[in-house]
Amino acid sequence: MYEECQVTLRMERMILKDGYFDEKIHHCKIITYHPEEESIYLLSEDTELPAFSLDGIYECRIETKDGTIGCKGCIRERYWNKRGKVMKYQIKNGFYKNLVN
Repeated sequence: MYEECQVTLRMERMILKDGYFDEKIHHCKIITYHPEEESIYLLSEDTELPAFSLDGIYECRIETKDGTIGCKGCIRERYWNKRGKVMKYQIKNGFYKNLVN
């Protein structure tokens, strides 16, 4: 459904009080989408995996052929495999089309 779509990830807030807030926008591509798990597997294009916090809430904007949709969630896993720098993004609130900024 969303496989091969381009994604931008932006941290919205930190879960931990003294965590590092990352203001950078990260570009990724969707490898697979699992609606039953409410998770998206992403391939980081230009950012090293340690830059992604496991203690942050991220906004994910997906560029589809029908326009841009968004969702919010957390990165649950990050690892290297034969495809590259992979992250498991857990969706916390569903998809929405009315994007602000």
